[in-house]
Amino acid sequence: MQAFLAILRYDLGILARSWITRIWLAMLIAPALFLIATAANQDVVASGTLGAYLTAVMVPISGIVIAVLSSGAISGESGIVADGILSRSVTRNEYITAKLVSRLGFAAAVYLLVMIPFTYLILRYAAPDASLLGVVAGLFIVLLLLTFLGALGITFSTLFPNVLLGVLALLLVVVLSGVTLQFLGLTWMSVTAVVTSLPSTFRGTTPPWELFRVFLVFTGLTAASIATSYWVFHSRDL
Repeated sequence: MQAFLAILRYDLGILARSWITRIWLAMLIAPALFLIATAANQDVVASGTLGAYLTAVMVPISGIVIAVLSSGAISGESGIVADGILSRSVTRNEYITAKLVSRLGFAAAVYLLVMIPFTYLILRYAAPDASLLGVVAGLFIVLLLLTFLGALGITFSTLFPNVLLGVLALLLVVVLSGVTLQFLGLTWMSVTAVVTSLPSTFRGTTPPWELFRVFLVFTGLTAASIATSYWVFHSRDL
């Protein structure tokens, strides 16, 4: 347990001080401030503004950053991992659990830090066409999608020794699968379809069963990715 907490604190400290995190926050906050000013001075609807921000800013920018941070979680520290585990100062379970908690938890914290005040201000200043329940459901679904992306990135980090290869594979798998599933009409399994349908979700017009299917699919995929990460990391040679 002590090793887990030490790795967790160390990893969170690195993430908090990283220049990637600073650029990430700046790229999220600047467009958010612009949209808030637009909503306060022009006649825009809340659902469309929230949907546009998530589709054009939050999801693509955060997706790339989370892909980089998660795909380099383990493969980027292969020498440190081997030294720590082979010397028995830390177990494999402690190490990968700490990485999962820190990377996924940090991504969720950044998302909520930006989205909670932004959503409040948009709902206050924009034309009120959004349903409160729909907004909560939509924001939760986006959080689930980003968590799935991070979990899959850590899985790829255990599979690929090269960080750039893991990032590229992750982005290609998510984008190509999303476009293909959307083309086939399986919108509740497609990341791209779920993101582009957010305005209707915010308005409360998306059927509850559709939202529940999205929740089941991406919760299951996240759990499967985490389980695969444990299995691969336990079976790989250090």
